[in-house]
Amino acid sequence: MDRQPGNRAMRTLWLIIAIYVVCAGVVGWLMPWSSHDARWPEHLCSKYTPPDEYAHLAYVKYLFTHRALPLFDDPTGNYEAHQPPLYYASCLPAYAIGSAMAESLGLADPDTGALLLIRVWSILIGGAMIWAVYLLGLRLFGNDHRKALMAAGFAGFLPMHLVNLAGITNDGLAELMVVLATLAACRLAAEPSDRSALMMGIWSSLAILVKSNSLFLLVVGMGAALLATREWRDEGVRLKVTGRYVGIFLGTIFVLCGWWWIRNQMLYGDPLAQKVFVELFSIDRATPEWFFERGISGIGYLQMIAFGTALSFWGVFGQANVYMPEYFYLLGWGFTLAVIVGLVRSVRSEQKFWMGAAACWLLVILSLGFVAAFYLRFNMIFYQVQARYLFTGIGPLAALFVAGWWGLWSPGGAEELGVRCRCGWVLWWVILGLLVGIAVYHLRSGAPCLVVPFVGG
Repeated sequence: MDRQPGNRAMRTLWLIIAIYVVCAGVVGWLMPWSSHDARWPEHLCSKYTPPDEYAHLAYVKYLFTHRALPLFDDPTGNYEAHQPPLYYASCLPAYAIGSAMAESLGLADPDTGALLLIRVWSILIGGAMIWAVYLLGLRLFGNDHRKALMAAGFAGFLPMHLVNLAGITNDGLAELMVVLATLAACRLAAEPSDRSALMMGIWSSLAILVKSNSLFLLVVGMGAALLATREWRDEGVRLKVTGRYVGIFLGTIFVLCGWWWIRNQMLYGDPLAQKVFVELFSIDRATPEWFFERGISGIGYLQMIAFGTALSFWGVFGQANVYMPEYFYLLGWGFTLAVIVGLVRSVRSEQKFWMGAAACWLLVILSLGFVAAFYLRFNMIFYQVQARYLFTGIGPLAALFVAGWWGLWSPGGAEELGVRCRCGWVLWWVILGLLVGIAVYHLRSGAPCLVVPFVGG
């Protein structure tokens, strides 16, 4: 067996991860370290700080100081206290080391040292997520290393995603666990076994213990169990084995996550703490009704969601109010349009992009559908047009972008090593590189503050 392509792919993957770590590290260094960062004008510190970063840091600090989970009762302070604790617990070593080293590094506030080191930890989690997306790409594209590398690159260099992972956020760990759970679901559907069902349960549990919106994995896991026995002819055996897989999967989740749901039920009267979240956040967050009272129609509100999502998918940074030049978004939207055209061409061709892995593609599209539905539902409660919430499905998103891009250059699956496909491969990296370069350049202190593109004001 020729291992040379695989070895080259591994070297390329390490290079992608290394470049991502460097770029994210630069962004993590450039962004304000506190509300009094001397490198930044005082009025811009809060504007350019990563979203919710101080609340995430407050959660970690509470865990470290009190050795207990925080109570969610204040929408202005530690307003992330409703979140599951796994990410924050993983940050405790970085918090302890960063706080202890702050003085020796010349930092007046121990929390600044903790913040910087937790940013590093979050960036490293993102590197592991890129690796997982590569593995998912191999599963979906029939061990095609080149397409898997493109998927990994998209996950690493999508500007909004990269910058988000450079701050303190539980998003990266949630994405990593969701990708691993999706991989396990694909493995169960393709190669059924009790072990695959168990691993799917473990990864899904860990995802849920990072972010509660990973609950959609319950449906994905049960769908994988059904697909695992789809070709069995003996209905009795099929139902028995499917039931066993579902039992292993759900049982694992209830064993690992049950304590968290019981705690929430006892404290908030709701196992997911959603009621108290909506109640407290409604105090000072914009809701659809706020816009309706000011003359915005239902259609107008949906248009606002669509426009805001289209911008923030590629990059609206800081407190969701730091914009890029118009040409940045035009490049991203042109890239998206090319991908959509490629997907249509691929669907119409004889060689569909899902051939050879149809069950796996069904599962990843199901995952992405649930993520998109959650995002839309969230915006029906609060106005939160931040496409970073869609990145829970970064693995499926990256795979679809690759499938569409490749369909644009080789819709029939032929000429895989031809000139057109080589051009497509090079252009993929050029576009992502340009987008990242533009974003990093405009996130430095001293860069001009831009108004909402295409609208102004």
